[in-house]
Amino acid sequence: MATAFWIESLACPSCLAALGNMQRCENCGTAYPAEDGVPRLIASAASCEVRFDYSSNGSGATGLLDRVLKEPPRYTDGDGLPYHLDLAHAERIAKSPAGRVLEIGCGGGQNRKWIESRGHRYVGSDISKTRVFEWLQEFGGPDLLCDAHFLPFRNEQFDIVYAAATTEHLACPQRVAQEVYRVLKPGGYFLGNVSFLEAWHDHSYFHMSPLGVIELLTRAGFEIEFVWPGRGYSGFRAIPSMAFRGPFRALVPFGRLMHGMYSVQTSLRGWLRKLRGRPVETELLRQATVAGAIDWIARRPANIGVATP
Repeated sequence: MATAFWIESLACPSCLAALGNMQRCENCGTAYPAEDGVPRLIASAASCEVRFDYSSNGSGATGLLDRVLKEPPRYTDGDGLPYHLDLAHAERIAKSPAGRVLEIGCGGGQNRKWIESRGHRYVGSDISKTRVFEWLQEFGGPDLLCDAHFLPFRNEQFDIVYAAATTEHLACPQRVAQEVYRVLKPGGYFLGNVSFLEAWHDHSYFHMSPLGVIELLTRAGFEIEFVWPGRGYSGFRAIPSMAFRGPFRALVPFGRLMHGMYSVQTSLRGWLRKLRGRPVETELLRQATVAGAIDWIARRPANIGVATP
């Protein structure tokens, strides 16, 4: 059953007027019929113009890479975490004051219980109830269905927005980053990750390098605290594990072999560069170069309003 806190935060995804009735917007008249008892706040006719500033000086992402590509603190209190919840994201959620958490692309809602046990109020959203593994549907599913490009919430409603394994499936990630910024309170956190060298899957659109992640977040106005490669999941491992099926699964171990060869090569290369007095790449940069996915922790600056779209 929907909880009062997020019902009171709703806005029509078509016109952004306060939505007092989840079946129909009293301002623009858009109807929102529920789907299997779950609110479906998707406006089929919604549209927008996506804009952001870009100068002839080009991207500033390269200059930020050395500062933000670093290991964040990891969660160590307890055994095991829900599916797709990274240790560093868990640490940020657990250490944040009790607040409101929106999960975009929540799948089965498997993070709900864990996040609420840390004192937060949680709302999980997704585009569908069924586009998820059957075993995840047992966790209750999303609280509401919506399109992340048109989030059905008023401005500045959430303390944390979390999106794991979702961004690559968004047709316009720039728009979604702006929407996350809009619904976050000043000082609120955006936690997430995106495919980099994973295989094309489930109609994914944009896979991003570390620089791509930095560019996406900074153009939306976020201050980035950490960017890091997904742990233990290089592209060498990700592609065969996601691409091969049936008897060809026997080829998956070759991905691990390739990753091992890459590790040996980079270690030798680093040793030779050190002998010659040249700069040596950090281990984190070596991992990021061939990462299956890239994670981030970013923050909406305090006391700065929503940028004009």
